Amino acid sequence: MKRPLKISSAVALTAGLVALAGCGGQETTATAQGGSSFGECEVTENPPTHKLSTIKEGVLTVAASLPFPAGYRGNTLESVDGGYMYCLDAEIANRAGLKKINLVNASFEALVTAKSSNFDFAVWDIYDTPERRKVVDFSTPYNTYGTGVLVKTGSSLAASTIKDATVGVLAGSVQLKYVQETLKPKDFRVFSSNDDLFNAVLAGQIDAALNDTATVMPRAANSGGKLQVVGAYPVGGDVAALFPKGSANVQVVDQILADMKKDGTLDAIMDKWLNPILGGDPGKLPDWAA
Repeated sequence: MKRPLKISSAVALTAGLVALAGCGGQETTATAQGGSSFGECEVTENPPTHKLSTIKEGVLTVAASLPFPAGYRGNTLESVDGGYMYCLDAEIANRAGLKKINLVNASFEALVTAKSSNFDFAVWDIYDTPERRKVVDFSTPYNTYGTGVLVKTGSSLAASTIKDATVGVLAGSVQLKYVQETLKPKDFRVFSSNDDLFNAVLAGQIDAALNDTATVMPRAANSGGKLQVVGAYPVGGDVAALFPKGSANVQVVDQILADMKKDGTLDAIMDKWLNPILGGDPGKLPDWAA
């Protein structure tokens, strides 16, 4: 299994954020204070800049499916001030010479099926797949993930028994396809948000949740001992920024990401924001197979 690049973290985005599935959505604007910072994100001073063609002049409009505890830190949409995805957005905006970010809330399914397009790009750890590329475009990857198996602490679920269990997955996810076509458990349920998915595990409505390791590991680590990740499937791959089909910004963001990888900025974001909240090394999770 590939080990992830180094990324970021955060506390939880909680109530007050509604996932919207249409072209509209909640949005808020974060301003670079003094031209040098976006919330708690530290951006590079005087970096090489690249021109982005944004839907709002002088503003980078970024879509995400919120709440997302690790990626976008804040108690409300308006209070987001950190997290590894948000700080990645901030650095891209900074290197495009932009001083503001508009956050637009859209459901994950709306993003990957192109039902939502009122944004410059979306950063939400979205897998780049051939099927999705039929309707949207992707940047080069900024990280690589597998799929973790999240259960209630003390569960006896194992790789050998999961086919007899009830499994939960997120709508539109690669895990949904894996469950339908390969794992084929006794029963599975599909959820529209991570919160609904993980709450179903806690409530005993499902036996396990399959989701990205970078999503389930922080959730388990911050569950007060109620949840644990017991294994990982080699399902997933590269995650990248998602763009409306035909966007002129793909190559520009690719160049910015290349610069960030070369000068160590991408690793620094992950080291500060993601790695501390994982609660362990994803590469050391037991390998499971269907």
